[in-house]
Amino acid sequence: MPTNREIHDLTDEYVLKCMGDEEIVIDEAQGMWFRDAEGRETLDAISGEWVVNLGYRHPQVMEAVRRQLDKAEYVTPVVDYESRAVLAQRLAQASPGGRFTKVLFALAGGDAVEGAMHLAMRATGGTEFVTFYKAFHGRTFATIALSYSDTQMIEESKVGLERYLTKQNRVPNFYCYRCPFKLEYPSCDLFCADFVETAIVNQADGKVAGVFAEPWQANGSMIPAPEGWFPKVREICDRHGALLIVDEVQSGLCRCGRMFAVERTGVEPDLIVLGKALGGGFPLSAVLAKEEYANLLKWEFGFTQMGHPVSCAAGAAMVEVMTEQRLWENAEAMGARLMDGLRVMEEKYPLIGDLRGWGLMVGVELVLDRTTKEEAWEATTFAMQRAYENGLLIGKTGPVYGDNGNVLKLKPAVNATAAEIDEILVRFDRTLAEVSARWPGAR
Repeated sequence: MPTNREIHDLTDEYVLKCMGDEEIVIDEAQGMWFRDAEGRETLDAISGEWVVNLGYRHPQVMEAVRRQLDKAEYVTPVVDYESRAVLAQRLAQASPGGRFTKVLFALAGGDAVEGAMHLAMRATGGTEFVTFYKAFHGRTFATIALSYSDTQMIEESKVGLERYLTKQNRVPNFYCYRCPFKLEYPSCDLFCADFVETAIVNQADGKVAGVFAEPWQANGSMIPAPEGWFPKVREICDRHGALLIVDEVQSGLCRCGRMFAVERTGVEPDLIVLGKALGGGFPLSAVLAKEEYANLLKWEFGFTQMGHPVSCAAGAAMVEVMTEQRLWENAEAMGARLMDGLRVMEEKYPLIGDLRGWGLMVGVELVLDRTTKEEAWEATTFAMQRAYENGLLIGKTGPVYGDNGNVLKLKPAVNATAAEIDEILVRFDRTLAEVSARWPGAR
């Protein structure tokens, strides 16, 4: 068996790594745990980058994959097959109000976002979109243009690509802890939502086809939408004939204590974008559409591997497990348990500036000073490193992402047990104690 070092060296020699380069090896995984090539175990508190929402190698998902492989490893998407049809049916039935009866499959989140753009343009005749300063929707040409521009991760990736990137209309997003307008919620009257209408009326050069929004803004600092924001934006979209498109690539499928995070807002969107967890660990994404917005020209969108039968079989099994076990309720309960433990740490460690959580989607913002809210970038990076040394895998994001970022991400599997949540808290507490000892001046 190769060692961790040998795997690292072989990777460095032959693999073009364009999405980071963590010194981590995963050789075997089960549930919420993985082992490296030398047998070291780690508790995964981010679900494999929020992809394995049921944990690794869930038995019903693996059995569905084996059954599909016994039938056919590949089926062209231009013909019909069972696993795709079953997954589409289960998604439609689980969708808000059961109203999203058409499913457009794709490969990854960015592809699905582009599919939503196609659907919105065909439905409205518009050609422009509204998106937010801290939004992230993918790394294709179209979705880079939709994503945040004030960070190293996106801004540097645009160099030389300008001729291929379409203009989009960006507006300030909700971020109550760091309001871009220096206002306080709820006395602000959701002033940030008004800018959506400003963009539609005054910023766009042509008709706006849709407004992209994340119920929980994930890569852009782990920010939940404040109560009332989505109803206000829903009204704005309706007034101007624009579709409300929610990107649930990270927040969907029980992650936020509902099957879909948007259900927490009391608003029904027009299109829902899914990815990451949708394939039960296999590559798959999709757009859920209402019947009236489900029209495309022939051959205008599609991929040879879209709706891959193995991915669909895994996804269908995952949705079945989630539905039968009502795992959104477990995510809500375990999320409350996790937040209770983190609030105790908030009293102990001045580095914690803000805690944000919906279900098992939790952000811990680290600051050097709670009054000035100065971002603790170096401390956050150190916290990630120390957490891994303590056998805990966590994530990072923040106002300036890439090499920086000051928000730690916790996204355990939605079927996590109380014992597993408690173990996360123990290891996270140990980590914050070590970080605080290195930054004793935090206040």
